[in-house]
Amino acid sequence: MAQPGDEDYIPRRKADLQEPREVTYPMWEYEGTNELKSEIIVRRNIWYYRDRTGLPRGPMTVDVLRKAYIGGIIDGNTLMWGNGLGHWVPLRNIRGMDGNLTNPKVLFLKWIHDTFIITKAQRQERRNELYRQGLAKSPVMNNDEVRDWKKTREEKLRSGEEALMLSLTLAMPLGKEIGSLGAKMKKAFRGKKEEKKEEEGVISA
Repeated sequence: MAQPGDEDYIPRRKADLQEPREVTYPMWEYEGTNELKSEIIVRRNIWYYRDRTGLPRGPMTVDVLRKAYIGGIIDGNTLMWGNGLGHWVPLRNIRGMDGNLTNPKVLFLKWIHDTFIITKAQRQERRNELYRQGLAKSPVMNNDEVRDWKKTREEKLRSGEEALMLSLTLAMPLGKEIGSLGAKMKKAFRGKKEEKKEEEGVISA
C-alpha cells in the first residue's frame, strides 16, 4: 500500500473508507415525501390544457389552473401538458396536481361557484341549448348514455372517423347571460375606486 511521499500515493478522506449509511423510510413516509415533491414540481411548472374545441390554452401557472378549476373550465378529464410530460394526459393522472387543485380552500370556492354563481342545472340547460342550436354534438347525458357513447367513441377513434378525445367538461354559460363571480368583484372594486377618487377630488377642492 502506497504511503505518503510515494509517487503513486493518492490522498484519501476518512469518509471514503466508510460505507454509506443505510436509511430506511416507512412506506407512508416514503409516499408522503414523493407526493410533496410532486406538488412542488407542479407548482413550479408551466402548464397548457386543451379546451372543448381541442385548441391548446396556455402557458399558465397553477394559480390560473385553480381559477379555471373553480369556474368549471377544466376538470379531471381535461387534457394537460407541461414540462416533463411526453404527451397530453388527463389532469387526474398527473401526480401532484390533485394536492394543488383539490385543497380545502379551492373546494370551498368551487362549492360557492357551483351553488350560487353557476349551478349544475344552469350548465345542463346551457349544454342543451347549444345542442338545439347545433353548436354541441350531444345534449346532457346520464351515466348509461355516457357509457354507450364511450363505446361508440372508441370505435370511431380506431376507424379514424374522429380525432383524439378531448375534455368531457360541460359547456359553461356565457358570461353576458349569467355573469361570473370575477366580473361582479371587478365591478364592485371599480365602484369603490371611483368613489375614492370623488372623495379625494372633494377634499382637494
